[in-house]
Amino acid sequence: MSGEKIQTGSYSIVGDRKSQQDFMQYAWSGNTLLAVVCDGMGGLSGGNLASERAVQSIFEDFQAVSELPENQFASWLQSSFEKADREVYQLADANGVPLGAGTTVVALLITEGGFYWGSVGDSRIYILRDNELWTVNRMHNYNLRIQELLDEGEMTEEQAQIERVKGEALISYLGMGGLYMSDVSEHADMLKEDDILILCSDGIYKSLDDQQIQAIVEESGGNMEIAARRLCSEAHRLKGMYQDNATVIAIRCAGQESKDDGTK
Repeated sequence: MSGEKIQTGSYSIVGDRKSQQDFMQYAWSGNTLLAVVCDGMGGLSGGNLASERAVQSIFEDFQAVSELPENQFASWLQSSFEKADREVYQLADANGVPLGAGTTVVALLITEGGFYWGSVGDSRIYILRDNELWTVNRMHNYNLRIQELLDEGEMTEEQAQIERVKGEALISYLGMGGLYMSDVSEHADMLKEDDILILCSDGIYKSLDDQQIQAIVEESGGNMEIAARRLCSEAHRLKGMYQDNATVIAIRCAGQESKDDGTK
């Protein structure tokens, strides 16, 4: 972002799982920063391949983004999700047998005009602004569908209580071979100085509540590397032997221009 300093930090842990199925990357193209976190599913190898392939697919066309007018950034995010969905859906083993793997995705494009975001699945994007933390995106799980049915009067509260035991089941993810649901911001949201944006897999927010996340980030003194590492380590400390893979990219808008990049 021209004239602004963007500080970034990232961290990832395996937790108590046998393999790391999260994958993340962030990089600059001109004055545009793209950050992506994916959380794979589909067995030990399938989830690994799905998340990595999705991130690779999204970044393949990223260098062209700096040449686009900003009114096309949202459509670029949507088309990149659709392309990644097709490529993950086509993943197969050495014998050509489909892996049946999938992955969530959250992505941020930070530009001179602000930031655009997109998501599929149940990874999260947070913004911390003026001592208040909130979630930017919806969770594409069965709980969302239950709420829609309640709002439409097609389900009673008693029925909803029964169905909520399945509430965290994903209803949309990359690898379906046709996205059922995706959310992409239509317009840029302006960044204010000291805004902090956080992308994370569910291994973070299923271990830490919003108050804990905010406190950890605020106590990190504006250092995004420290914030990302402490979020992962505190999640693991609290969850112990039940800790899932956890991944964080933290981004702070601070003042003057500074760029770095990272892939993990």
